[in-house]
Amino acid sequence: MNGHDPKLTRAAIVDTAIALADEAGLDALSMRRIADRMGVGAMSLYRHVPNKDALLAEMTDEVARRNPYPAPEPDWTWRDRVRVAADIDWRLYQQHPWVLFTFAVPRYNFGPHSLVCLAWLVEGFAELTGDPREATRMSLAVWSYISGIALQQVSAAMLAKRENDHEDTSAFDALLEGAPRWPTPSGLAPLEGTGRGDLLDPVQLLRTGLSALCDGFAADR
Repeated sequence: MNGHDPKLTRAAIVDTAIALADEAGLDALSMRRIADRMGVGAMSLYRHVPNKDALLAEMTDEVARRNPYPAPEPDWTWRDRVRVAADIDWRLYQQHPWVLFTFAVPRYNFGPHSLVCLAWLVEGFAELTGDPREATRMSLAVWSYISGIALQQVSAAMLAKRENDHEDTSAFDALLEGAPRWPTPSGLAPLEGTGRGDLLDPVQLLRTGLSALCDGFAADR
């Protein structure tokens, strides 16, 4: 197989790169590994993608294209859009954890499909405020909160794979279970031994935080 193979297209390269990043993360992603997976020479990739930075930008926007926000129902409010966006983005981050990092880098984020998603949220917040800049700030705050909670979960999962011999619970978990590792600060004393429950459940934290964020947006109107 060679660089002129008709199956070697930009779309095929992006698809392969996404699959590799999903499997092993961005640290393991290289033009050489992509080429090996596709059965071509590494230099042949550069006929279609100028460099790795351009590839990461295309990978990020392709993931956004695959996970669009749906056409809003006629009875949806801006809060419904926030809920739907959170559900879609949460699933996206579980499937493609590396996107959390590329979405945070200006030269990779806000491709054409990401901008469409942003516009979808901004249009929803326009119901709450007539100021498009304010609606955009609200949208970006929502995205930041979703990615922040997702980052905690993704980081914990990544470290668990690398540090199998370390503690798999935090000192806060231990405190909640009644076996604190260190003296309990007075502000947390009422929680000692009360059990974990759903206090640290990431999905519950996501819902609780977004509800409070939306309540704050509404209260400022």
